Amino acid sequence: MYTFPPADERLQELFDPDLPNSPALWAVLEGKYGGRALVEDRNHPDQCVLRTDAALTYFSRGTKQNFLDEAVARFLKEGPVWLVWPVHSSLSAPNASEPQVIERREFRGCDPDSRTLLDLRNSLPDSAAIQPMDRTLFRQCEWRSEMIHYAGSEESFFEHGIGLCLLRGKEILVEAYASAVGNNKAEIGALTRKNYRGRGYAPIASAYLIEICRQRRLEVIWSCEADHLASIRVAQKLGFRTERDYTIYEYESK
Repeated sequence: MYTFPPADERLQELFDPDLPNSPALWAVLEGKYGGRALVEDRNHPDQCVLRTDAALTYFSRGTKQNFLDEAVARFLKEGPVWLVWPVHSSLSAPNASEPQVIERREFRGCDPDSRTLLDLRNSLPDSAAIQPMDRTLFRQCEWRSEMIHYAGSEESFFEHGIGLCLLRGKEILVEAYASAVGNNKAEIGALTRKNYRGRGYAPIASAYLIEICRQRRLEVIWSCEADHLASIRVAQKLGFRTERDYTIYEYESK
């Protein structure tokens, strides 16, 4: 088992582009975000397990059980491993330790030109406005630490991520982000401030974010925990047409 440059183009051919949470994987494969890759052969890799610096961990097509088990055990010496598990994998989750099992749901197939999104963008609350994220605004955001975690740094987020806020005056109502962009896809999400939840503001901000992604020719993906009903409702209001369940096995570092 060998360490391999994660942005080497040969690795892109090994991974299924339809994996759950794929923008975070491809952000590393494209050299935007940091990560580490393990392969079985330095010259002709056919198996790869890749851990992003944010702990999300993926295994390639053709990965064998013993290779996956050993790779996860090695990564656990460096930090936690959040193993993204496709629904139809024939492998078994490694038993390196007892993982926390997180059931999640992913949404795709949002039409960026739909009437639904246009109507949402035309539904700004009174005295509210959309503002692209700048550093001053970012430092007031509740999800700032999460975005830095996934991007690796504030500088990396502003170089490769996307953010905007729904504001009333200087007050933030909603934060909306594309936390990872890769393989022409963007993983998006939104957080409504506690005092403004239940008013339909998150879909409005997200509709503006989707428009930015459309202009950059990015397909948008939405994911959340499977029992996060509020987030699921936002995805449905945005018009995502397909959904699927998947699992993340969260292993604590040793």
